[in-house]
Amino acid sequence: MASVVDESSSEEGNRKKIKLSHEENASTDADHTLDLSAHIRLNSLGGFQLSEILSENSSSKSVFLEGTFDKVSHKAVILLEKLPIPKDAAKVEKLLNNADLALNLKSKSEFEPNAVDYAFYPAVCQGVPLIHIKATVIYPATSKHAEKYKYQPSFIVHETPGIYKSIVLPHLESQKFSLQWVYNILEHKSETERIIFEDPDPDVGFVLLPDLKWDESEKNSVYFIAICNAKNIKSLRDLDESHLPLLRNLKIKSLDAIYEKYNVAPQKLRVYFHYQPSYYHLHVHFTSVNREIPGCHFEKAHLLDNVINNIEMHSTYYQEVTLTYTLKSRRKLFKFWTNWSEVLFILTMQFIVISNNTPFLYLLCNDYKEDMEK
Repeated sequence: MASVVDESSSEEGNRKKIKLSHEENASTDADHTLDLSAHIRLNSLGGFQLSEILSENSSSKSVFLEGTFDKVSHKAVILLEKLPIPKDAAKVEKLLNNADLALNLKSKSEFEPNAVDYAFYPAVCQGVPLIHIKATVIYPATSKHAEKYKYQPSFIVHETPGIYKSIVLPHLESQKFSLQWVYNILEHKSETERIIFEDPDPDVGFVLLPDLKWDESEKNSVYFIAICNAKNIKSLRDLDESHLPLLRNLKIKSLDAIYEKYNVAPQKLRVYFHYQPSYYHLHVHFTSVNREIPGCHFEKAHLLDNVINNIEMHSTYYQEVTLTYTLKSRRKLFKFWTNWSEVLFILTMQFIVISNNTPFLYLLCNDYKEDMEK
């Protein structure tokens, strides 16, 4: 996957970053040369032909688009995000001094009925770029990218240890998830210049680098990823007492490195795992507590401190606990859950016929089956 990040700034002009990495179907060296040539030609969004709005998020003020560029042959997916209003006093004053107001007659204050509200429309500003847009371009985009970013309903699922072993783990092992792009980072074959800290130890070491979701200009919304060197740890489910040295080492050294380079105190960082993760090589997220981003909430995020504490109390905690999380309806894993639900429903019905009883398991399964049918 290649993503081009285009950031607009009234004082710095357009800046572009290109990141090359492997997707699930790794390309050959010749393909990389061809792809890089295409990326060089992608220097403007002006030639983008929109074919579909995949999804939008009003809270994050972002939208995913699918379409094509005039200069290249493959499809692309674009993420447009509105950047925060700058906290710089001079820039805010420029915004106020160059903004037009329009009456908003539909909005009257309940507490001040005689007050008149005004609405600010950026489109009628006097030639000053006040609201900046960050564009992330994924090119070439496959049908998997489109499916990933297209809106789809989510469901809460409860993954018991038994379900993990019989449903989830076999699914993960049956899929060909390429992690070559991760190994390229660990082996210094790509993104070397972005690494801000590295511990080369094969067991407790890791690399720390900024996540591409952060443009590095907003110090109050930092986002880092720590990727472990060990290649045999897929996710939270694999962690036990033997991994405590890794977790403690990663926490201490990452927080120190972030504070030293960016002057962000540990108390201002949210440090967590995702479950399910977006890729199955152990990694840890470091985000600002002042930044609300997808995946930082309780149904997906597991705080590193809590993980360490749970394992200290019980060495095989994450092999025995039931983990609750959300699954999107188009994910292949969700289809495995649906099939399992139907089988369990049939088996439970047979149990009811034999025992002439209605166990709690049946009620749970029946509720889940009804949700699947909605």
